[in-house]
Amino acid sequence: MFGQLKRGFGWFLYTPPDMARDYARMHSGAKIGYALGVLIHGLVVPLFFVLDQSVLAYYNAGSTVISACCFALHLNGKEAVAFVIIMVETAVATVLATVYLGLGSGFFLYTLMGALYTPLVAFLPRMVKSAIIGAMSVGFVGLMIYGIQVAPVAPIPAHWVTLFAIVNGSTVVLLVLAVVLTYHNAVNQAEEALEAEYEKSEALLHNIMPAEVADRLKENPELIADHHRAVTILFADIVGFTEMSANSSPADLVGMLNEVFSRFDALVEVEGLEKIKTIGDAYMVVAGLPQAREDHAPAMARLALAMLAETEAYSRVAARPLQIRIGINSGEVVAGVIGQKKFAYDLWGDTVNVAARMEGHGVAGRIQVSAETYELLGDAFVTEPRGEIEVKGKGMMEAFFVTGMT
Repeated sequence: MFGQLKRGFGWFLYTPPDMARDYARMHSGAKIGYALGVLIHGLVVPLFFVLDQSVLAYYNAGSTVISACCFALHLNGKEAVAFVIIMVETAVATVLATVYLGLGSGFFLYTLMGALYTPLVAFLPRMVKSAIIGAMSVGFVGLMIYGIQVAPVAPIPAHWVTLFAIVNGSTVVLLVLAVVLTYHNAVNQAEEALEAEYEKSEALLHNIMPAEVADRLKENPELIADHHRAVTILFADIVGFTEMSANSSPADLVGMLNEVFSRFDALVEVEGLEKIKTIGDAYMVVAGLPQAREDHAPAMARLALAMLAETEAYSRVAARPLQIRIGINSGEVVAGVIGQKKFAYDLWGDTVNVAARMEGHGVAGRIQVSAETYELLGDAFVTEPRGEIEVKGKGMMEAFFVTGMT
């Protein structure tokens, strides 16, 4: 029995998943309202016959049928027709009951329900809703004034008037609670959705730039440009990517990049560094900003070694040969956010250019660092000199390979 009641109540609250939220609120509220209309009108029919009020008995019998028909119309997509009919019926029933039984019976309270339920109606323009609410409010006040000044047409015993007042007052309170809970639930859902979207936007913003910079950007969306005196920059590039592109499907190519770069992202997170961007098959990381750190060069060298090991591990698991080429340089940079749409956090300066050249003139499967980075690594890493290499725009530059840790 309880299970059947639970399923029935669930049916009243159920709305199709693809239904818009405003229509969903109207759909559930209307089903409850029409069902209560059938129940209440149906119950008072025999009661009015007992009280010898045949006019009200017959009218409520008709109202029971009208409420049931409106229920059916609503379920069959005729929400507007059902709403107009039930509003007219409610107005007539409220006036008729108040005129016959007096203000003390509490029937005039149902004008409040018309005003309270109208905002739930999704298909009505705001001006029409306001007009209906205004009319119902005027009707409420008018019935109060009428009931105070004019005696009931068909007075009934006082205990019956009290009973009607209790039943009608309780029903209206329950309906008010239903509407309040409907809006309360809607507000909670909206707030939860907004909170979820806010968290998603925060996570997305922090994924594309350092959290500190993102917070500054939210507080003041003006130009952000910072000078950092000591950072280390890494560029990594997949060797033979052009040939891979020609011989692989787009899905395979993107899947491979996503897998490899996701592994790199995890390594960057472990070292507490900042990934700047990926461009095609190139991967760029910086150490030493937005917060300065003395070990920016060693931290980057550790990351580079881990990236080589991770690439080898991926090659074994995926059964496809894959190598990367890594270049590292240290120095000063300017960091900032550019653009108004699809803005990006980026780095500029000669240090960036040299790091890119270290990668571009590097060797597959090896980590090439500039003399500036080599000086900062000290004895914690195993290195070997490569000698001087010609770097475009810089001439001859000394370079070193990092092969491991001591």
